Amino acid sequence: MRLMPFIHSFLPFFHSFLPLPPFGAPRQRPGRCRQIARVSAVFVLVTATMAVTVRAWQSFVATDLGVLGGATESFPLDVSENGVAVGYSGSNAFRWTQASAMTNLGTLGGSTSFATAVNDSGSVVVGSSRTAGDAFQHAFVWTEKAGMADIGTLGPSFSGSHATGVNNDALVIGFSWKTTEDFAILTRGFAWTRAGSMVDLGTFGGDTYPNAVNNRGMVVGTSYTSGNSGSRPFAWTRARGMIDLGSFGGPFGEALAVSDSGVVVGYSYTAGDISYSHPFVWTQETGMIDLGLLGTGNGGLATSVNDDGIVAGYTSTEGGQGTRAFVWTREGGMVAIGPVDGRDNYASGISADGLVVGSTLAADGGGLDGFTWTAAEGMVDLGPADGRAYAQIDSVTKSGIVFGFSYSPASAAHATVWNAPKRPCRSQDLRDQRDKCRS
Repeated sequence: MRLMPFIHSFLPFFHSFLPLPPFGAPRQRPGRCRQIARVSAVFVLVTATMAVTVRAWQSFVATDLGVLGGATESFPLDVSENGVAVGYSGSNAFRWTQASAMTNLGTLGGSTSFATAVNDSGSVVVGSSRTAGDAFQHAFVWTEKAGMADIGTLGPSFSGSHATGVNNDALVIGFSWKTTEDFAILTRGFAWTRAGSMVDLGTFGGDTYPNAVNNRGMVVGTSYTSGNSGSRPFAWTRARGMIDLGSFGGPFGEALAVSDSGVVVGYSYTAGDISYSHPFVWTQETGMIDLGLLGTGNGGLATSVNDDGIVAGYTSTEGGQGTRAFVWTREGGMVAIGPVDGRDNYASGISADGLVVGSTLAADGGGLDGFTWTAAEGMVDLGPADGRAYAQIDSVTKSGIVFGFSYSPASAAHATVWNAPKRPCRSQDLRDQRDKCRS
């Protein structure tokens, strides 16, 4: 999970619990961002607070994915719709399935690699690896038939690359960088397919970082202005190129997730001498819509959106002293979700049927506890894998597979997935419009 600079002012307690990649890629995607959404052209903002009860861990079963040989820890960075997990363990990328357990994907000849994303079927994995002699870091594509393949950089002058996402058409996104004559690092986003070479996504004058791609080939992320003095959220398509999604008047903004229907969520800073990040929803029809904040909070962002247009994220609490997760709908506006004792929490994902997931500061203050939430069931604690004390939830797939990692002060973190063998229909929890019951 990538921790963005704007979070520093109101999310200090999460810093010590976030994993770092095994080597220094400039940025990393913020979890799974390929969920489907449909948001109406008319938005009504209503801020409310819902007191929910933290209940015991119930139907979800935690599975410890283990570690690669010689490693002590592992972290998942994505999970497919059929339960294939990818990430890194020790210094190497892994792919995990129920049948084969954790498999080392190898490297491009160097000492380290990590996998950042997988397509919905689990058949295509992307990430980056050191090349022979650890000379460079290059993006890769892995398939069971071909193994790990180097997809290169944006050109001879670019020394490195890193893949951040892949869709069901095997369109790979990421960024590539080079050192300029004045020894600065210049970074550009790319899109890649097997049929062609890398395509530069463009820039607003500075560095560009794509975060997510949907199954229609729409890419979203952030592009900095000249001198990297500010940034703006963008969308990119082959037909239209880079599209500026707008701003709330402040210096920074970023798109974090995009739906297959073209709905984008993220954050943008407001105008003024004191500027705060606000969560947004964007569509071609409406442009950028400010979702507001909870109470008198002074910052926030939208992390994910599902196919019913339900948005999850978090904002700071009164006075900016903590954080509180929210869920937003067109009909109901923004609703705070969290434990009744007011502990800080954040929402990091939402499934197709309205299951919100995230993490809460543990009662003992020593780590994080995972949670799921629905309007019907309230907040339910997700217990860590056996032998661990805490759990951080990174996200959830459209089909409802929760993933993150379990850890203890005296035990290394292990990649973990949580599955509910049978769950009732949840779509009418927040929006009663279609039957999505699962058998």
